[in-house]
Amino acid sequence: MTVLGLDSHPPVTHLVVRQEEDDEYVVGDLASGNFVVVPEVGARLVALFAAGRTVAEAADEVERETGEPVDALDFVEVLVEAGIIRVQEGPPPAPARPWSVSRIPARLVRPLFGRVAWTIYVGALLATLAMFVAEPSLLPTYEDTFIFPDVVLSLLITNVTVALLTVVHEAWHAFAGAAVGVRSQLRLERRGIFPVLETDLTGLWALPPERRYGPFLAGMAIDGILLFAAVAPRFAWSRGWLELPPGMVRFLAMVVFSQAVKLAFQTLAYLRTDMYLVMATATGCRNLHEVTRLSVKKWIRRLTPAERAVLRDAHARDLRVSRWYRLLYVAGVIWMVWFAIHFLLPGAKVTLGWAAGVLTGAPFGSAYWWEGIALAAFASLNILLPLGVIVRNRYRAGRLAT
Repeated sequence: MTVLGLDSHPPVTHLVVRQEEDDEYVVGDLASGNFVVVPEVGARLVALFAAGRTVAEAADEVERETGEPVDALDFVEVLVEAGIIRVQEGPPPAPARPWSVSRIPARLVRPLFGRVAWTIYVGALLATLAMFVAEPSLLPTYEDTFIFPDVVLSLLITNVTVALLTVVHEAWHAFAGAAVGVRSQLRLERRGIFPVLETDLTGLWALPPERRYGPFLAGMAIDGILLFAAVAPRFAWSRGWLELPPGMVRFLAMVVFSQAVKLAFQTLAYLRTDMYLVMATATGCRNLHEVTRLSVKKWIRRLTPAERAVLRDAHARDLRVSRWYRLLYVAGVIWMVWFAIHFLLPGAKVTLGWAAGVLTGAPFGSAYWWEGIALAAFASLNILLPLGVIVRNRYRAGRLAT
């Protein structure tokens, strides 16, 4: 590794620098998605490095301008540790390949997020809520996931449909990012006990706050449209205005369940969902989730020295917002427990019970026996997938630390 010294020229020409507040600037690399908040003097140092000054020359110039000494070398080391500039010898690593749908020209997707489009998104959601109020029987229950008496077939159709709708949700995030010139990557992550697909739109933090809201809310917007598209035919059917085959009625009920749960999930800000990003942007917080988590954790158990340091050094705005945000955090944890008890556990009980009955009653190696194996494998995947994401993330964190 090449060590940057006082006579070195830090590689900063690829960096984005944007003023966040009067004395705060965001500095980062759009390709890697790494950003840090620096004071005005940090932004000035980056500008001098980009103009060809060495570390020592930039430090001297800033000292002449401000009358105060500055440790420019320490600032460069902060950028290196944050992964914003690279000092390794050899060619730079290839940037993560963006999701293909995020490379669509902005002019093609911008109409999907204009004033007319957002009016339609909001109108569809309000109309859906009105139909639920008028016909409460349309509200989803966990039984809606079992479309047919054949559990395996029901789970297959349900999970394929849910996966496709999830891709549509994430693609809408990517489209909205492309509309403002930000590319994204699709990755598998975990939120609490739930494995999730996630569109990485880190590059949005290089944009002004008002331009971030659309991409953050885009997934919920299309979910509202899809929910309306599933509720409206069932509402018309319930009123006798439309004839639908029984299988279609049950399929639409499953879609309603999927979309309603997905929208409810996105309101769980404590899981760093879409609404958390909206809230963090609106409040101007830097590390709200971690500050809130630690402020709640200290009610239950002693914090480690590193965790106490995070709270001690937290921005005043994060500490102020966390005083009321932690109430939402605790409420979200309670909701997740309630959801697990009323939806996940009943569904898992049906699936595992059916699998156990099949495996004990069917001849070994028969088609029916293999159906039981498929059910057991599916239930195990739902349990092990979040654990696998945890192990993967810890492994990656360990590699980055070495």
